Amino acid sequence: MKRLLCIVLFAGGIFHHNLKAQTELSGNASVLTCHLKENHLYQQEKDRIYLLIEKQVHHLRGEIQNWKGDASMKLITKSGSGEAFIRPNAALAASLSFLYRFGKFDAAVVGLSKKEILQSEIIPMLRYMVRTHKVGDVKTDDGKAWGDAWQSALWAAMMGDAAWFVWDELPADIQTGARNVVAHEADRIANGRPPHQLKLDSKSEENAWNSLAISSALLLMPNDARYSKWEKALQNWAMSSYQRPADSTSTAIVDQMPVSAQFNGANIYDEFTLENHDIVHPDYMAAWIQNAENDVYYLLSGRKPFQAFLYNLPQIYNNQKRLFLPDGGYCYPNGQDWALFRNADWMPAHATAVARFNDPEAVYFLRAGLETAEKMQQRNQDGAIYAPGENYFASAQGHLSYWLAQAWLELQFAQKELQPVSQKTGVNYFPDGKILVNRTKNAFHSVSWGEKIMIQLMALAKDHIVSPDQRNGIGYITIDNKVQPVKLKSVKVKETKNSFVIDMVIEHGKYIQSVISCESNKNGQLIISEKLTALQDCVTDSVETLSFGILNNVNWVHEKGSRTLKLEQQEFNVKAASGQAYRAVAKSIKVDGLNFDLGTPGNVTYKAASKLKDSRYTDMLVLNVIQDKHEWKQGNVLSQNKVSITVR
Repeated sequence: MKRLLCIVLFAGGIFHHNLKAQTELSGNASVLTCHLKENHLYQQEKDRIYLLIEKQVHHLRGEIQNWKGDASMKLITKSGSGEAFIRPNAALAASLSFLYRFGKFDAAVVGLSKKEILQSEIIPMLRYMVRTHKVGDVKTDDGKAWGDAWQSALWAAMMGDAAWFVWDELPADIQTGARNVVAHEADRIANGRPPHQLKLDSKSEENAWNSLAISSALLLMPNDARYSKWEKALQNWAMSSYQRPADSTSTAIVDQMPVSAQFNGANIYDEFTLENHDIVHPDYMAAWIQNAENDVYYLLSGRKPFQAFLYNLPQIYNNQKRLFLPDGGYCYPNGQDWALFRNADWMPAHATAVARFNDPEAVYFLRAGLETAEKMQQRNQDGAIYAPGENYFASAQGHLSYWLAQAWLELQFAQKELQPVSQKTGVNYFPDGKILVNRTKNAFHSVSWGEKIMIQLMALAKDHIVSPDQRNGIGYITIDNKVQPVKLKSVKVKETKNSFVIDMVIEHGKYIQSVISCESNKNGQLIISEKLTALQDCVTDSVETLSFGILNNVNWVHEKGSRTLKLEQQEFNVKAASGQAYRAVAKSIKVDGLNFDLGTPGNVTYKAASKLKDSRYTDMLVLNVIQDKHEWKQGNVLSQNKVSITVR
């Protein structure tokens, strides 16, 4: 085996990385060797993850088709140059190659032998991708080649990883094509400058996925003259991904350089939260797994990883843990604007935290997510984890198998067999993100007052009951047939170790003021007081405040397909997706394990959803209803209410 010593000069620091070629071939024919020593730690978890991948791939294989009748090129989507048409194919190719290269492959589960998968699926899928890229010789069916796009570095990286896993089995045209594609995307990124943005749309995820193309280039072309340039750029892009404002003055040494000397601009807050989709978004807090992917590929190829790959990641994960629920899913303090049931997607984060951060709480959440993923997969005979409609993202099914493969690989580098530890109770205050959370023994409370103003309580159970509707606790006021926007006027926060009180003044448009006080207690009780006052003369079409979304899904694994609603002494079985509506004057309201107790009887409505929204069915419980048109004079009090919410 040839051993190369790569010395990278980097603005005052020198990095030494030992490289090995996969074959005895010289020159540009060699790639880095894939090293994977047997590790029996977390073997049960790895075996279960591997089986999830095999079954998921079995499902995805059913979508593979010839392109234009040519069996030498295959894909699982329509042919096109955009994300929805390239990313799923790259992810499946990488997943197939992973199964070919690693683990105890079971042809009976996957549906084909290793040899058949290589010849009839991996090679044709890779050939389609290398030929339809901008460096290839054909265009996709939309008349364009793919590449040089916002996300194409990620697609190229997955394609490159797929090629790397099975390199010695690939024909020369695909080896050459894969290198050309990856080098093209790597050069584009290496020649650029990492962007940064703190508010609304962090560039953390984009910088991390851009780094992956460079990482793939290093795997496939260790003898290339650009290697040193690529590796320097890789460290820079990875380091830029999760920097925070405080890093601009940090004297800590990372990769032989002060952090402050590497500061490109902040993408996360000093408290280790970040914003995407205009909100503090837990899903995108988990996107650091792409930096961790760089780390695991360095380990796989026998190289010492850059410290930049894991920089600030344990601290971000610590915040994620405060938001995870017992089924491995999230509470979303700013709401969730797309798929909710992504429990399986978070397993690479948990696995990395187990293997690389030695975090015992991560073991708990890894097992929780694994159990839920298995239940999800059991619903579908062909092996799909997501049920139809459960995740409308085009790459959801394909990329999930790839993420699970990363989780399996991460666990191969675990150093300790940790015992699972559950999250402690207590309050976390995120002033940058404008969020308060309180984990009690049986409930999760959250209040947010940034771009989204929300108050919610979720059962600290596998069935969350409450859906993260982005008007939870606040509700809707309609004037002139328009739902009025909500704006924060003032906020006052008082917190203790196990409780908090927050007072807010908000306005529904320019017409109605809402004075809200929210008290979170360590016994799990959440108390909300609301007073609505007219700011000027107006006519309301409807007032529906103190509203809460209620999950009621037909096929979710931790729900039963209906909710038991009790309005005073009347009890109803509300079937999922039924569109049923209920109205009552009530003081006591119960929805399965949640109790809502109003200080005085009031108009209450419960409306079951009739269709999916954001990949879930969300019923609406409204505790303060003023029906029909009402005329108000400036200073009139519309309503004054107080509700205590507890978990049975």
